[in-house]
Amino acid sequence: MNLVVVSEHPCCRIGLATILKGVDSEATIVEVANVDALVEQLGQNGSVDLVLMEGAAQVGREMASISRLQETEGVGSVILLHEQDQPEIVRRYLDMGVQGVVPKTTEAAVLVGAVRLVLSGGRYVPESILSKEGSGFGEPNYSFDSAGLDRLTRRQMDVLKELGRGASNQEIGTQLGIALATVKLHVNAILNTLGVRNRTEAAIIAYKAGLTDLNAQA
Repeated sequence: MNLVVVSEHPCCRIGLATILKGVDSEATIVEVANVDALVEQLGQNGSVDLVLMEGAAQVGREMASISRLQETEGVGSVILLHEQDQPEIVRRYLDMGVQGVVPKTTEAAVLVGAVRLVLSGGRYVPESILSKEGSGFGEPNYSFDSAGLDRLTRRQMDVLKELGRGASNQEIGTQLGIALATVKLHVNAILNTLGVRNRTEAAIIAYKAGLTDLNAQA
């Protein structure tokens, strides 16, 4: 597996490369300062499975870098590590072909999970963005049907059942015996897959699908 870290800051590159070792200890991880350097690397090595790119301070520069990556042969998935929390900008990034948008304040374990999710074919958007009113992500689905349930993994279904019971992330982790960071990752994946904005809408789908009995709660 070939992974690339793109950042103008040497310390940031080193830190992100260290975190990516948690994805696959056998992965080849290349650190470059900018997209131009990455394109040069591709001329030597052929292709990369995933690019983790630190976003620039200016949105215009970020979009230019994303466009360059999408036009470059041999680039697999792209995850943007960013400071933006405006849903309309995040949506624009996704529309441009980015598979994941991760806040710079994200815990290392969550970043590792996001990378694994993207490598498996999924997309990652943080719950903080998904739940913003008027975000455009998962527009209200007042019918709350069960479309998308068949695309959830077994563990995600377990998490969804707990969401239906009104459990917190900490309670879900304790109940299922998984780390808090892993719970957060599963919740984000569930919201994305079901096309809902928040935990409440996901819980309603769980109830409508007969996955949980709200009346059974104390």
